[in-house]
Amino acid sequence: MHLQEAVEHFDIDRVVPFFQPIMDLSHDTVWRFECLARLVTPCEQTFLPSEFLHLVEQQHSSEKLTATILMRSAEYFRNINAAWNINIGKEDMMTEDLLNLLADFLEDYPNPKRVSLELTAAVVLENQEKFESFAQRCQKLNIGIYIDHFGAAPGNINRILNLPIKGIKIAGKLITQLMENQQTFEFVEHLTQQATLRDIAVVAVHVEDKATADKVKDLGIRYAQGFYFKHPKPETDA
Repeated sequence: MHLQEAVEHFDIDRVVPFFQPIMDLSHDTVWRFECLARLVTPCEQTFLPSEFLHLVEQQHSSEKLTATILMRSAEYFRNINAAWNINIGKEDMMTEDLLNLLADFLEDYPNPKRVSLELTAAVVLENQEKFESFAQRCQKLNIGIYIDHFGAAPGNINRILNLPIKGIKIAGKLITQLMENQQTFEFVEHLTQQATLRDIAVVAVHVEDKATADKVKDLGIRYAQGFYFKHPKPETDA
């Protein structure tokens, strides 16, 4: 019945951004926000993307979903001095529509450097040539790119770190294994060192408790995100 409500009430216009802070551990302050898509039904039931993305795909509305989250997030943060990221997919990268939309709205957007995009490592590696041209256009617009799920495929580390990106988000499964696996700890430490050498920001995700947060700090990772700090909400404290 829970998922049936999502099906019955699905409408792109009901998808709104929820905001989760990415913390700067060195100062215990919010560094930037990730804007996460949530479907909110008339009964105020909230659904995660994993519960409604198949409906988006059935309607061939992936690009419309990205545009909706982008514009609603941009409006929310227009008069709030905070940096923010949105997630985009392969379809967004492969067409000109998203970049044209970004170019239009950034013309009169205050401090457009606050805006960044997140792409998964798998999408980038499968379409590297297209990504490089996409990244060049983003650079011209002063838009940063962050690579999500980084480190999930160990053999591709240097390929990604040599791309024009601003940051990486360490794969959540690696962060959750830090506490019990020394090999994982050393691997994440290596990722962090290699990224830092290139002046690429490193974010630990899925930080669920204080012990993990302390372990992340031990690795020299400056930025972290997860339920330990705050759950995604429709409003920020900014």
